[in-house]
Amino acid sequence: MGFFPGLALLLLGFHLLAEGLAGLKGRRHLLAQALGGRALGAGILLGALSGSGTGVSLLALGLLEGGVVGLGGAALLALGATAGAAFWVGLLLLPGGLGGVFLLLGLFPFLVPPLRRFGLFLLGLGLLFLGFSHMAQAVGEAGEVLKAFPLPLWGYYLSGFLLAFLLGSANAVAALALALGAALAPEGVLALTLGGGVGATGALFLAGLGGRKEAYRLGTVLLLHRLVLSLGLVPLLFLWPYGAVAFHGLSHLLYALLFLPLGRRYEALAEGLFPRPQVAPKYLSREALETPTLAYALAQREIARIADAVRGMLLLAVRILAQEEGGEGSLEELEAKVDRLTREVVLYTAELSARTGEERAVRFLVMASELEHLGDLVRRVVRQVEKLWAQGLTFSPEGKEELLEAASRVLGRLERMAAALATGEKALAEEVARGREEMALFLDRLRRAHLQRLEGARPETRASTLAHLDLLITLDELDQGVVRLCELLLSG
Repeated sequence: MGFFPGLALLLLGFHLLAEGLAGLKGRRHLLAQALGGRALGAGILLGALSGSGTGVSLLALGLLEGGVVGLGGAALLALGATAGAAFWVGLLLLPGGLGGVFLLLGLFPFLVPPLRRFGLFLLGLGLLFLGFSHMAQAVGEAGEVLKAFPLPLWGYYLSGFLLAFLLGSANAVAALALALGAALAPEGVLALTLGGGVGATGALFLAGLGGRKEAYRLGTVLLLHRLVLSLGLVPLLFLWPYGAVAFHGLSHLLYALLFLPLGRRYEALAEGLFPRPQVAPKYLSREALETPTLAYALAQREIARIADAVRGMLLLAVRILAQEEGGEGSLEELEAKVDRLTREVVLYTAELSARTGEERAVRFLVMASELEHLGDLVRRVVRQVEKLWAQGLTFSPEGKEELLEAASRVLGRLERMAAALATGEKALAEEVARGREEMALFLDRLRRAHLQRLEGARPETRASTLAHLDLLITLDELDQGVVRLCELLLSG
């Protein structure tokens, strides 16, 4: 087997290692530590326990998108994880014969479903050793290529950067540099490793291309930070006596530690490079105030925009509950939109009421206020769930399924109400209002089902019982608000 097939085995080994560690117990607790303001330490441990700095970096991106952590916290989590994951490259210094042993040990647990993740972990270790062993034995093959096309020091740095950018793994490039130790000068090995540490940020930019806008903010901050500090480490390439593994681990630890005093400046830079869009009314026209009929129609269209934003908030809340990721912060942008538009509609209709003295202006004020209240209730849903997770708890599978069904039903009714607001279709509003009794009975059945599970003394049900009942109450209040909005529309 040649050098490049060995590299393929090595990459597969890193992937299986991360897959095997993905379900390790205690990671939710470490994540709670990160959310509690200890992102750096939690990131290092998560990286060591997951074997993948890039995987935790993408997790940090999800937390940033959800507003659970700020940009600085997400960056510290990602930097710490990459430093912690560097530990796994050091295993490659152990005897290569361990590869076959780990493959043999991993075969049986992989075939047993409850032990499958442990089997994946052992198989991953086996492939790591096996792939690295083949790379080391066939280094002459790659060495001939390198001798035929010698590179300057910056060429090795750039090669490491591009490889890590494409592979999404600083560890893989460090392992490659370690295997090429016999074919390259020591400073070339270190330059390849150093460039790989910077290029691993590429996974975030690739996520940005997939439509995740926050990835560009986080990726830019991490790339600039690692790039600038890596250039400061260049003189060490000629002086470092301890090898590529120690250099790889130390450089990433320095990146993480030195981010602490610079985090706020990076946040300000990202805010300047990627400003957030401002929310403004779309339909409210000052000129239309001279024509009350038109002004009321425009106000109703703006209220429909508020309803659509509330619908988006509830949709996000359902997704957070289903995926068990995210938090209140993920609602901030939509909630800010609801608050801003509500304020504008209230001021607009207040002026319209002063001009016309008509009663329907009051109805518009109440509708806007009711929608803002619904937004607050949606935020309460997410807050209740987030509080449960912060305690290291979660809902039982049955309870989670019931809550998702209840939230989805309320979401469907909210969507129909929003459509009625946007179109003025009163028949749709009547349908939603008539369904209130059925919805109330459904929520009551869910409460009774929960109490039956509680009597069965299921530990997960007992632990989450207060949060479960609170959520049902909040969803009931949401549905009542939807009905009140339908009744306001029908009274016009």
